[in-house]
Amino acid sequence: MAQLRREHPEIRRIIWFGSWVRGIPAPGSDVDLCLVVSHMNKPRRERSVDYLPVGFPVGVDLFVYTEQEFERLAQDTPSWFAAIQAGREL
Repeated sequence: MAQLRREHPEIRRIIWFGSWVRGIPAPGSDVDLCLVVSHMNKPRRERSVDYLPVGFPVGVDLFVYTEQEFERLAQDTPSWFAAIQAGREL
């Protein structure tokens, strides 16, 4: 994560959430990560490619939100926001 932060100073938060954090991964479970960034010019669906790790041993689901978008999740999709917030900040 340190290298990711060095290469991308716009990252404000990295949150690891989902089954791996809860200690209940199943065979084939991926790692769920949420990045909160200060700014982003790309549409949300095109952002993760800039941050995906190369050679990671399992699949990664990466969600990238600006700080403002992340704050709005609490109102727009409270259950999704709660799932992310239940994770572990890295």
